[in-house]
Amino acid sequence: MMATPTRNIPLPTGDMSFTSSPHEANHQRHYLPAIEHARLEAALKGRPLPNVLPHSIEAGKDPYYIGNAYRRLQYNPWHLDTSERPYLDYIRKVMRGWPHLEYLADWMQITTSPPKWKHLPKTSRDMRAQKTCVAIIDFSVEANEKPKTTFIGTIGELRELFDDPQFSHAPDHPRLYIMEDLSRDMVEEFGSRYDVDPLLWRGHISDYMWYKTKDPWVELDELPHLVREKTFYNFRYIHPRYFEDKESHSRATIEAGKMNVLRSLDSDQYSERLPDSEERVFLCRSKASLWIQPRRNGKNNTFGILVVDPTFQEGYPLWSGYRNFEETPELQAINLTGPPRTSLFQDVVYWASKMGASDLDALAANPRNLALSILTIIASEWLTVLQYLRTRLTQLEWMLEIPDFRAPYRLDEVLGRLHPWHRYLPFYRRWVRDVLRSILHKDDLDMQSQHNQALFKLREDFLVIQEEFEIAQAQLDNMTNLVTAIISLEENKRMANQNSNVTRLTYLAVVFVPMSFVTGLFSMTTDVSALTQTFWIFFIVAIPLSFGALAAAQWIYLREWVKRQWRK
Repeated sequence: MMATPTRNIPLPTGDMSFTSSPHEANHQRHYLPAIEHARLEAALKGRPLPNVLPHSIEAGKDPYYIGNAYRRLQYNPWHLDTSERPYLDYIRKVMRGWPHLEYLADWMQITTSPPKWKHLPKTSRDMRAQKTCVAIIDFSVEANEKPKTTFIGTIGELRELFDDPQFSHAPDHPRLYIMEDLSRDMVEEFGSRYDVDPLLWRGHISDYMWYKTKDPWVELDELPHLVREKTFYNFRYIHPRYFEDKESHSRATIEAGKMNVLRSLDSDQYSERLPDSEERVFLCRSKASLWIQPRRNGKNNTFGILVVDPTFQEGYPLWSGYRNFEETPELQAINLTGPPRTSLFQDVVYWASKMGASDLDALAANPRNLALSILTIIASEWLTVLQYLRTRLTQLEWMLEIPDFRAPYRLDEVLGRLHPWHRYLPFYRRWVRDVLRSILHKDDLDMQSQHNQALFKLREDFLVIQEEFEIAQAQLDNMTNLVTAIISLEENKRMANQNSNVTRLTYLAVVFVPMSFVTGLFSMTTDVSALTQTFWIFFIVAIPLSFGALAAAQWIYLREWVKRQWRK
């Protein structure tokens, strides 16, 4: 993320825990020029920063103090006893053959992104480890009964429920667990109770778009044919969010630091290049993950775990969020409510609870229908991103039509606003493609089956989104070529003007150099008073010599002029 560099920013003082006023840790310091990084780091050294974002200036220059991809620490200071943590113990054993799971083991022990280890006091780690937000939706086998939803807000309540003999972990009806954010204790409880594939959690805890060669948190792509055989899915998407000013965005950055999963706010660098603009639109990297329990031992029940991201309380969903998926009610309708729109978690619970009898039959036939609610929201978010992209590209095209923007520095600004989209679009297209190649793969959906109709409709939606991104990519490439061509034309005009000025200087030199030569020649005498009698000789010699030099310089043009006059 880039922004206008700010000088004279006071260094932080007092408590830097990032738990109260956002001014204690103004995240505008992320945008400080490199020359001031050392000054800020020195002021923050030794202070607890539990909500700092990894890889930020505040986090420090070396994220590899936890080890890198080639050299792991011999002893991890965050090592925990696993005698009462069977799932963590299982991950430690498995990671010998699946090394990329070591990062998940570190995450569970540190309770958040491992590069934040040195910034987390024990109280913060303990609080993060116990973070719990779960909704349990039990779908009734009776067509007329509504689903039963149970909300769990503490890890104690979750353990008490799971230990209750009356609670069935293998119900005879469909069940969906919905989790907001992740924590060590939640992963331990669900993982050990239901033997969840640890790759589900591994794919959800970070949001990196690219890696360095030493990064231990690298997550390599799975082979395409293996992806289709998995029983879990990680969906990546973008949630665009509007902020009224820089301070609002700073508070949202602090919120991101409070999450256990790593999530980032990307800027398109559009409004930040407008000096008088305070409003901001940021593109929040988001993930949703779904695990479907394999059907074994003849059991035909449908059971799944869905993990969604926490919702930022700061700012607003761009254009007030996605459209309602239901048809507009009739005039005499009584129920005029819609999704709560207070958080993604509550919205997913709302839409998942709206499943009817036909949907429950589809669940029994194809458990992938558990993803309908979240995939519908994700598709709507992609449509919002596409509309925002079209808006920005249209604004840039309009700017190109205004002559005032044809000045070289303004064209550079336009080109600079296009560059972020050149970076982002390939990732967005890949994330949409991943959905089509995994849970919505055409070969895994029987077109003749009525139970797959909802998934087929979603597949059509994602195909349209994929096509729209391809159109946007072509428009972006054309605009970049157009701006580059205009810059080249403006540069040629500027060079032509410079050449014209150089030509004028050349003519002056041709005229005055002979005169200077004659002046120097005639001044080689010690008797200055004698020059008064021969002063006129200077002009008689210098003027014809200057005209002769000018004629020689313009000989080609002069010859052509004489030929034209002769033909006449």
